[in-house]
Amino acid sequence: MVRDGFMQRARELAEHGRYTAAPNPLVGAVVVRDDEVVGEGWHARAGGPHAEVVALESSGVAARGAALYVTLEPCNHQGKTPPCTDAILRAGIERVVAGHLDPNQKMRGRSIALLREAGVGVEVLGDDAFERQNEQFAHFMRTGRPFVHVKLATTLDGKIAARGSERITGEQARMRVHELRAEAGAVLVGAGTARADDPLLTARDLPEDPPPIVRTVLDPNLTLRPDCQLVQTAHSDPVVVFAANSGDESKAKGLRERGVEVVRAPVTGPEGELDLGFVLEELGGRGVRGVLVEGGGETAGRFVGAKLADKLTLFYAPRALGVGGVPLMGSLCSPDIETAPRFCVESVERFGEDVALTLYPAKPEREEDRVHRAG
Repeated sequence: MVRDGFMQRARELAEHGRYTAAPNPLVGAVVVRDDEVVGEGWHARAGGPHAEVVALESSGVAARGAALYVTLEPCNHQGKTPPCTDAILRAGIERVVAGHLDPNQKMRGRSIALLREAGVGVEVLGDDAFERQNEQFAHFMRTGRPFVHVKLATTLDGKIAARGSERITGEQARMRVHELRAEAGAVLVGAGTARADDPLLTARDLPEDPPPIVRTVLDPNLTLRPDCQLVQTAHSDPVVVFAANSGDESKAKGLRERGVEVVRAPVTGPEGELDLGFVLEELGGRGVRGVLVEGGGETAGRFVGAKLADKLTLFYAPRALGVGGVPLMGSLCSPDIETAPRFCVESVERFGEDVALTLYPAKPEREEDRVHRAG
């Protein structure tokens, strides 16, 4: 197995923490001696041992003089666990190959420099695939805001509901949503969805229990009922409700007594909508690095319209509702096709009868491309 094969194995190992590592990054590590793997590890949970430490411990004395392949630049600071660079030097590793540098500008490259000064050979691949694996961690480190992943279930004709809280997609698609919740670490819905669906918004039925999901509701007028599932479970799984600055303080007090965190937020526009930038800053300040926006269409449309959606996943069910259905993004209003938000399809997957499209915002179009397309 050559270098690329060892790095691919490290990426595969990192995926073991996909639904349990939040808010920490996904990291996999492989220790190689004489072209043979002698140790492997991955980061499973925040506060637990890092991938490098697990791999070094599993390799034992065979790590001395060996090479370490790791998907992310090792840490060199004391957090909940000791610095990984210390463990690498103690183990006698002679060479480190890292997939990409730490996206935190304050830490970026510092571990690489430290290891090189200590005589360790270091190679950084800088492959975008490694950073994409940690897209929400990298985004948070660069912006201080959570990575926003908008998810919607829709019919073929772009309708997200007929009436009430009828489900559109099948069981396999719904299980995938539980995985997306765990991956993000936080879920956000609007007050209308909270009232109509009475959702629990936890990540359930996964092979391993993820950390508690930060369940978030945009509720300007504090309409969340005290007997709803979110409020009833607030003491076991965190619930953050954003409400307008002005409002009934007695409602806020009642929710807080039940374990709900109520955050007053500024409003924008004539409709008195909550400031989404403020919401993301507040969640980022609480350590939330990814948020899955689940609904409804008005809330999703606001994030897309404000260019705050970093990723979209649309689950298409093979059904059509016609004129009576609720539109996919009812709050989105683009005057023409040229100014409408543009996205690029990253992948298409099938879940039972349903199909999921994953999309990312398209990069700004160059002037010469626009001229060519118009001609």
